[in-house]
Amino acid sequence: MKPQRGFTLLEVLIALGIVAVISILSWQGLEEVLRSANRVTQVDEQVQTVSAVFSQLEKDLGALELSTEPPTPDSDLVEVTGNGLLIQYTQRKTSEPAYRESVEWILNESGLLRIARSELNPDQPSISDPIPTRGLQVRLLREPGGWTSPVIFGNHAVQELSDLELQGPALQLNTGTPANQPPADGDPPEIPQAQTVQSLVRAVEISLTQPNNQAVSRVFLTGGVY
Repeated sequence: MKPQRGFTLLEVLIALGIVAVISILSWQGLEEVLRSANRVTQVDEQVQTVSAVFSQLEKDLGALELSTEPPTPDSDLVEVTGNGLLIQYTQRKTSEPAYRESVEWILNESGLLRIARSELNPDQPSISDPIPTRGLQVRLLREPGGWTSPVIFGNHAVQELSDLELQGPALQLNTGTPANQPPADGDPPEIPQAQTVQSLVRAVEISLTQPNNQAVSRVFLTGGVY
């Protein structure tokens, strides 16, 4: 019977080296999986944040009731200001009387903010939590007139702009000026006076630059009858 022979020191060292290499590779693989999971989580959070912002913007712009009638002090409006996008409309709820509300989307050092002011409590605005955003770009589709030049706030990533043409007939805007009557016999014909052309905002394009420097754009139709 032959005596049992154990492992030599060299064999044990080789085995330990192999186990160490496998452990290192496994740890690196686990770290890469964790990093990938973190990246996926961050992207998912950014997508959810942008979707929530666009959903709220769609509600704000959809609440407008723009029309082709001449504007009045109480008319709904949407315009670009020095701070961001201003939206003013009448809030209509079945459980409460109608009231005017002003919504402003601005970008400052803390991020993107939504500030809503109601005529019922103008000194107590509702301010959203800052949304991490590097840049904001806004432009309006006016008819007649077409797309306005984009207005940029913050550090917005430059994008190639493409003009979207909305389907449907051109607007026939009411300027509030009565039609000229044909001249009576013997009277000289009236010389038509220049009229101020009223334009109506049919759509708003919003582009947000996220913290990862990727820009996301969307076009929103405004509410109203046209």
